Amino acid sequence: MRTLIKSANVWNEGHFTVKSVVIVDEKLEFVGTITEKDLAENGTTLSQSGFDRVIDGTGKYLLPGVIDCHAHITMVCGTHHMADFFTASDSALTINAVINAEKMVRCGITTIRDCGGRFLETLAVRDYINSGKIIGPRLICSGTPIKVIGGHEPGIDITGPYEARAKVRSLIHEGVDFIKVMVTGGLGKPGENPGNVEMEPDELEAIVSEAAKHNRKAACHCHSKEGMEILVKAGAASIEHSTYLDSEINEKIIENGVYVVPTFEPYINYALLGEENNQLKDTVMAARAIIGEKKSRLYDAYKQGVKLAFGRDSGGFMMNQGSFVEEMIHMEEAGIERKDIITSATKNAADLLGILDLTGTIETGKIADIILLDADPLKGLYAYRDNLIGVWARGKYLN
Repeated sequence: MRTLIKSANVWNEGHFTVKSVVIVDEKLEFVGTITEKDLAENGTTLSQSGFDRVIDGTGKYLLPGVIDCHAHITMVCGTHHMADFFTASDSALTINAVINAEKMVRCGITTIRDCGGRFLETLAVRDYINSGKIIGPRLICSGTPIKVIGGHEPGIDITGPYEARAKVRSLIHEGVDFIKVMVTGGLGKPGENPGNVEMEPDELEAIVSEAAKHNRKAACHCHSKEGMEILVKAGAASIEHSTYLDSEINEKIIENGVYVVPTFEPYINYALLGEENNQLKDTVMAARAIIGEKKSRLYDAYKQGVKLAFGRDSGGFMMNQGSFVEEMIHMEEAGIERKDIITSATKNAADLLGILDLTGTIETGKIADIILLDADPLKGLYAYRDNLIGVWARGKYLN
C-alpha cells in the first residue's frame, strides 16, 4: 500500500513546515519537498501514479499520533469505575480492553502505555493488536502494578525487597513491557491519603534494579515529595501524577532525567463532579486538595525544566476512553504552551517509552503513526477532537 500526502503542514519540533509524505506499508518512506518532477523521475506522476491513495494536504495539519503514557484500557469509566473494575470477570475486562483500544486509536491515540489492569488481561489484547487480528494502538503493558499489602489498588502485593524482586521476575516472565509501582496512596478507598508513602526505599530499589536487568523501565504512581525522592534515587523512569512538586525535588528530577506524567483529568472530575455523583466523601475532598496544588506546582516545574510526558489516567471517574483533548486543556490551563503539550504527547512520550526510534516524530524511516487535522492545533487544541480527518496506525488508514 502506497500513500502520498502532498503539501501538508507537517509537525516538526514545535512548529509546522509544508512537506509531502509518502507511506509505504507501515513506514514513512519519504518526508520532504516533493514536486511533479521528482515524481516523474521516479517513474510516477500524480495522474498516472504508483500510489494507491493521493491526499491533498494543502491547508491541513499532519502530526505524529498521540501517545498516552498513562492509560487503563480495561476500565469502563462512568460513576462506578472502580467497583465495576473489581467485580467484572477476567473475560469482561478483556472485552472492555478490546472495545477501548479501538476507541482510542480511532480518536488519534496511536500508542498507549497501560499502567495496570487487574492482572494480565491486557497482554492478550496487546498481542492480538500486534498480529493485526483486532484494531488498536501500539500497546505497552505493565500487566498490573506492584504494591504493598493494603496499599493503593490495583496490584500484586509485596513485603520486603526479596518479594519485590520475585514479583518483577514473575511479571517479566509473563511478558510485561515495563513495571508499574504504587509508591504512595491515591484516591478510591475510605481514609486513603494520596501523599502517604507506602513503598519502602529498599523495596522500590529492588524493583527498579531488577527491572533494569531485563531492560524494563519502572513507572511510579506517586503524589508526595517524599515518595518522589525515593523513586528518583531508585532510578525510576517516570513519576505518575506528581502532585506535590517543588523546586528542590524538581532539580533532582531534572538531574536524573525523570519524566513527569501529570494526569489532571480524573482528579478534576472527582473534585467538580464527585459529590453530585455520590462518590466517597474522602475521595472528593482529597481530589479538591490535590487540584488546589497541582496546576501551579506543575507550571513551576515546567518553567524550571522538568520534562513532561502526556498521560490521562484513562478509565477513571467520568472519563471518556475515546477522547484525550480534555487532559490537554487542563495542561494548557496550568500554563503549559500548546507546542509543548503537543511535544509531551509525541516526541517526549516516545522517548519515555523507549520507542523514539519507531514513532513520536514524522521522519523518513519511522512507523507511520500519524494523524491529519483540518485545523491548526497551535491555534486551539480542540482541533484534535473537532477537526480530525485521518488516522494512520502502523501505516494502516483507519478514518
